[in-house]
Amino acid sequence: MMQQSSAVILANGAFPTQPVPLDYLRRAAFLVCTDGALVRLMEAQTEPDGVLYGQKLHPQAIVGDGDSLPEELKARFAHCYVEYAEQDDNDLTKATRYCISLGFTRIIYLGISGRREDHALANIALLMRYFQEFRLDVCAYTDYGCFIPARGVQRFDAKRGQQVSIFNFGCRTLKSEGLKWEVRPFSALWQGSLNQALGEEFTLSADGDYLVYLAYECKL
Repeated sequence: MMQQSSAVILANGAFPTQPVPLDYLRRAAFLVCTDGALVRLMEAQTEPDGVLYGQKLHPQAIVGDGDSLPEELKARFAHCYVEYAEQDDNDLTKATRYCISLGFTRIIYLGISGRREDHALANIALLMRYFQEFRLDVCAYTDYGCFIPARGVQRFDAKRGQQVSIFNFGCRTLKSEGLKWEVRPFSALWQGSLNQALGEEFTLSADGDYLVYLAYECKL
């Protein structure tokens, strides 16, 4: 369930098409679009084949450097357009910093993957930065699953057969209960992929940080 204290950031990756991310988008109490993502949101609502055709979603803020935003949309949304001209951070981080400035500590990300693999990889890595450096409660929903940064001992809800991957970010101790294959403090990112939940929950125990991916798909 989405908390009312959550902000939702829509990034300029592949636009959501599946029920889970679309539900978070529709129910967002505070929606922030990176500037390029606003274009895709408008297309999804106005084009006959758009997944949100005929619906009216209004972002509370559009954040970025303006390079991906047509002048027509910049003028139309001038009341909520927040421009960051500096190039030290990408638009996803600028949008995150904007949410922090408003007091949000929980952020849900959509549209972080797809289109370009290098952007997707960078955005997934940024989730760990926001979790570790900014001390935010973050997660990202794609059309295929959910990324959740975590630390220490954490219990995760699951479905039997749900596909799970765990990526180690500096843990020297990493154990699991409720997964098909026991995990360990993997030294390479690929080593923790393609695990599977045995029941309705599983627990990870670690002395540091890790990133969990929960696929929507279940294999029984």
